[in-house]
Amino acid sequence: MPPHGQSSFADDSVEGKGYDSKLIKRLLHYVGPHRKLIFLAMFFMLISSSVELLLPYVTKTGIDKYLARLYQVYTDTPSACDSLMELQPADGDFIFLASDTLLVRKASMDGMDPATTHVLATGGHLLPETFYLFPAEKYEGETGRIQGDYWLVPERDLGKIPPDKLMSIREKDVAGITRLALIFMGLLVVSIFAGYGHVMSLVVAGQRSMFDVRTELFNHIQTLSLNFFSKNPVGRLVTRVSNDVEALNEMFSAVLVNLVKDFLLIIGTVTILLFMDWKLALISLTVLPIFTVASLLFRRKTRTIYRKVRKHLAELNSSIAEDVSGVKVIQIFRQERTRRAKYLEINDNYYKISMKQLYVFGVFRPLIEVIAQVGTAIVLIYGGLSAISGALTIGALVAFISYVRQMFRPISDMSEKYNIMQSAMASSERIFKILDTEPEVEEAEDAVAPKRLRGKVEFENVNFGYSPDTPVLRDINFGIEPGKSIALVGPTGAGKTSIISLLTRFWDVNSGRILLDGTDIRKHAVETLRKNTAIVLQDAFIFSRSVADNIRLSSDLTMDKVRMAADMVQATEFIDRLPQGFDTVMAERGATLSTGQKQLICFARALAHDPRLLILDEATSNVDPTTEQLIQRAIDTLMKGRTSIIVAHRLSTIQKCDEIMVIDAGRIMERGTHQELLAKRGIYYNLYLLQWGNGKSSDR
Repeated sequence: MPPHGQSSFADDSVEGKGYDSKLIKRLLHYVGPHRKLIFLAMFFMLISSSVELLLPYVTKTGIDKYLARLYQVYTDTPSACDSLMELQPADGDFIFLASDTLLVRKASMDGMDPATTHVLATGGHLLPETFYLFPAEKYEGETGRIQGDYWLVPERDLGKIPPDKLMSIREKDVAGITRLALIFMGLLVVSIFAGYGHVMSLVVAGQRSMFDVRTELFNHIQTLSLNFFSKNPVGRLVTRVSNDVEALNEMFSAVLVNLVKDFLLIIGTVTILLFMDWKLALISLTVLPIFTVASLLFRRKTRTIYRKVRKHLAELNSSIAEDVSGVKVIQIFRQERTRRAKYLEINDNYYKISMKQLYVFGVFRPLIEVIAQVGTAIVLIYGGLSAISGALTIGALVAFISYVRQMFRPISDMSEKYNIMQSAMASSERIFKILDTEPEVEEAEDAVAPKRLRGKVEFENVNFGYSPDTPVLRDINFGIEPGKSIALVGPTGAGKTSIISLLTRFWDVNSGRILLDGTDIRKHAVETLRKNTAIVLQDAFIFSRSVADNIRLSSDLTMDKVRMAADMVQATEFIDRLPQGFDTVMAERGATLSTGQKQLICFARALAHDPRLLILDEATSNVDPTTEQLIQRAIDTLMKGRTSIIVAHRLSTIQKCDEIMVIDAGRIMERGTHQELLAKRGIYYNLYLLQWGNGKSSDR
């Protein structure tokens, strides 16, 4: 049997780069067929991002244009006032109170031409006090003053007007706010549908891409040689196909496209802030260096802890799997307390490192929130002073605060997305390491097309070893005519199973050759070999499917042929006693069946596929004598008209073979029929006497 080497996946900790462009390019190969969905997701993402950037500005407009529709008084010479009016400002930006006096809308000053703003700031006199503007006929002595056709109410005195009257005289403002509210709600609806479309198209694209990765990985694993599986634990291979692929899916759905959205939000927010008030924008960005340093420290700390968490989790899962698989041995030898203590130790290590991870997140998240709030506080302080001085409107201040908070959110998300990216990079490395592994047994380019074989087998000067320094088979020469049978006997480790592995091309010879129907086995298509060969192993493997499916193995065999095969190996009797007969779904590995019953199902499986080459590897070694007789009759049925190779320690099962070969230390020591070998009084004779003696002793 092949030696079990060190696993190439011995460490489940996360190594490598947080971002690897080469791996990303390989991953994008699987996204390519679904790029339409990705483009659709990005389209929805652009709509969603645009709405998010637009909503605070809508709020600003509502506050400045309707809720706080404030004016400042500007006085200058009549000619200067006329010149300002000739600039054709927007409707309502300038209002004549007198020939030398204008009302200037405060909210409009930020969007005016710089030349106009310069004139207002340097020429004449612009009063800092702000006023609400109402019709003069509504004035009833509450507060403020009448000037021309307007009632000017200082901003600080608005509360002195009765609410009912205020609502009536601000009817246009209420209507404007209502319109903006409807627009705001409409934008929210658009954002909801765009977000839904973004998430759904992205998730579907990710799931389809991961389906392709998972399928290719599973199919590739099935093509790999047995040497690969002897070096890599099955549990970790399952992890590659499931957990590691899921880590990639999380990266696709939570990082790649959303990362673009985060950058767009940051760039868009900073641009809008600079456009609104570049001085205040720069002040609000002063906390970014602190934010960046905190994120870098968090990333470095979590990377180390994250590796340890993955490592201890792998140890925990491995311990559970091992103890559950070996629970019978643990109970028989009363090792429950020892294994419990070992498990508690591993579990405690995992608990401690998980708590460290929680502590790091527990510090980072509030720290990031505090830094973001400091940025907001800076905006509130300096923006508030600017609003008081008249340099900034209330709506602009509210929008500024919203944009600053919106800017810090994606920056905070990026720090957490780094962990997802790091895990995905590690997973992709492990996945591509498997995909880049080439099968050691490769099919020749000029391989013979699949065909029905006659079953003639010839070994010519075959030498083989699982490692170059340790030969297992030495100068093996023998032949089997179609329809004949040969038995291989000998001590454990003699090389019997290796001969079978070479014949089925699980391995290739180091030197010499194996001929099948006169053609080198390496020239045959692998499909030809496997289709014409059936193997019944010592450890009968039963899948968690129905009995009928276990026999047909996804082939197109009819139920009549399945039942006929079961009848011929005398398995129908116990199958019909099962709750649903042939439709009974088996427990994992056929746990509810006896060893003999599992073997009979395997014999029926082999017979149903009508192979030309039948291989039985210790098929009766684990059954009682009564079941052995039943299986022996099944073997006789199977061997009729087929080239058969039987590996057995029980000599009673091979006496009818056309030839028996005694293998020892990788060489053929004796060969002949049962009677011929007994007559030689050699190794086979001694083996026979040993088994006969044991049988005689047991009878006593």
